[in-house]
Amino acid sequence: MRQLKTGEFFGDTDQILRLDGLTLTDTVYTHPYVDWHYHEHAYFTFILQGAVLEGNRREVFHCLPGSILYHHHQEPHYNVKPEGFTRGFHLELEQHWFRRFDVSSPEGSLHISNPGIKLILYQLFQELKVNDSYSSLSIESLMLLAFDGDNRKPEWMPRLKEILHE
Repeated sequence: MRQLKTGEFFGDTDQILRLDGLTLTDTVYTHPYVDWHYHEHAYFTFILQGAVLEGNRREVFHCLPGSILYHHHQEPHYNVKPEGFTRGFHLELEQHWFRRFDVSSPEGSLHISNPGIKLILYQLFQELKVNDSYSSLSIESLMLLAFDGDNRKPEWMPRLKEILHE
């Protein structure tokens, strides 16, 4: 089984940005089938255009534009791309990034449907494209927001719900 290194994906890379522990990649998928493989680092895949089917040992994900998958590092999977143009944004996270910010790396493969995370990934993609002197700080801030545990609710939220239910 093949291990893909940082910034390596099956397709044509349009743009790559390497920061301290993070690598952002804009890739056009070109292979109709990619056999079992795994990646050196944990990463998010955000499908921007087209479609891809991705399977692992437990489940199969049918990804359309806006789909987000997260893979723990060394999580084996395969890909099937239907005919047509498919483009994905990838965000790789090295282990030292997790340690530096005291963030835990989720295990396995996850399909993420949280609209807040989707918005953050759109903003991260925008920062990849802008890539100015503030992008590094913006990207780290957005990443910390994405991993903000349980997306903490304000302390007054439970009381407000209680009042509304009464």
